Amino acid sequence: MYLLVFFIFIGLIFITFVVFFFQAIFLKKAIQRREQKIIALYKEKIDKIPAFIEIMSKNTVYKDIFLEIIHLHKIAIISNIWSIYDILENNSRIHREFLFLMKVSAHIRDLHKNGNFLYIRDFIIFYENTISKELLFLNSDIERYNGLLRKKDLTLVGLLFPFKKRMKTSS
Repeated sequence: MYLLVFFIFIGLIFITFVVFFFQAIFLKKAIQRREQKIIALYKEKIDKIPAFIEIMSKNTVYKDIFLEIIHLHKIAIISNIWSIYDILENNSRIHREFLFLMKVSAHIRDLHKNGNFLYIRDFIIFYENTISKELLFLNSDIERYNGLLRKKDLTLVGLLFPFKKRMKTSS
């Protein structure tokens, strides 16, 4: 009788470990897919910046207001993006410059009659909003993943299979 209870107890511990292990693997893959999606969205947004600058510069007397965003675009194109953390700072700087240019464009009446400008502006805004939402989902996935690792590490068997904790992104 005691032997049966012991084997049931060991079996429950083993099943718990297996569930934690596969949940951790599943969340790790989900985080990687979400990161790749954010990187793809970032690249699509970056691809529209030259068209945005070209259309806006035709209606602007001061061409030097585009220098910073051109520089940031060059950095985005030249740099090798290996992880989500590589793009976060550059994306936030590009977004700040884009907001500045949007404030400037508010004073140019002819620009808001240009359909191409409106399309590209809406495209960039849409992708920035989508990136922001995906970053929120990524942070919640990372939080769940790290919480699962803390639970897994409480088990003796869980210490035999270490997983690397993830850092949250600052969006």
